[in-house]
Amino acid sequence: MASPRYDFHIHTKYLGCGNATMEIPAIVRECERLGVTCLGITDHLNSLDKLELHTPIRRDIETLQTDIEVYFGVELNFTGCDQGFPFSEAIKMRTGFQFAIGGIHSAYLQQYDARKLVEIQHRHHLATCRDPLVQVLVHPYWFSRGQFEAGGWPKFDSMQLVPKRFVRELGQTARETNTAIEINGEAILSSPHSSERFLEEYLEFLSILAEEGVVFSVGSDAHDLRHLATIEDTWRAVERLHLPPDRVWRPEGKPMTGGE
Repeated sequence: MASPRYDFHIHTKYLGCGNATMEIPAIVRECERLGVTCLGITDHLNSLDKLELHTPIRRDIETLQTDIEVYFGVELNFTGCDQGFPFSEAIKMRTGFQFAIGGIHSAYLQQYDARKLVEIQHRHHLATCRDPLVQVLVHPYWFSRGQFEAGGWPKFDSMQLVPKRFVRELGQTARETNTAIEINGEAILSSPHSSERFLEEYLEFLSILAEEGVVFSVGSDAHDLRHLATIEDTWRAVERLHLPPDRVWRPEGKPMTGGE
């Protein structure tokens, strides 16, 4: 069964999340070439002092001429271990964000401990699902290489470190809270740092979530125009998991631009 051609995790140059190639018109042209039918722009909001930097993104989306449906979203990060997201209903209304994706972006450890590492990730995954303002949990069990390399920590290269009970609990919580779980292109499925073994284990992780009735979101997580093509790996994963179209998430409401 063919996957819907969506991409709901794309960065831009406007906040420095993406490089200079990631301008809104260029992103949309490349998505048109790839066959994307609906997309979301989702730059980071890690602190409120960066909020106004999202305004030019909205402006450029509103001036687009395209048949692709384009939504204005945001990617949220926790402000600290077991803290919240810098987001509220008032901020959403003020900026015009149409949806929010979010998740954990740090190990929150001073010393390496695999058990604690996974426990912290799991705790924040559940907290993301339980936040009523977040529609998508992003890239579960992705880790930035910087902290690992700086500390001389071993690479996180096995989903066997994640207890099956954690996977089942995440799936059940996501289903109960109507939170989609992201299948991520650039950071996980297409990453040159992901081994073949890890990718097979990650697909098994996704299949267990699917058994729990999870709805999935797909996102390239592109920071470079060339990396938008990693969305094709997420589409292939959807097809491998045999997910029907109604198990692939898209934002509610009308897009900011495009479509009819």
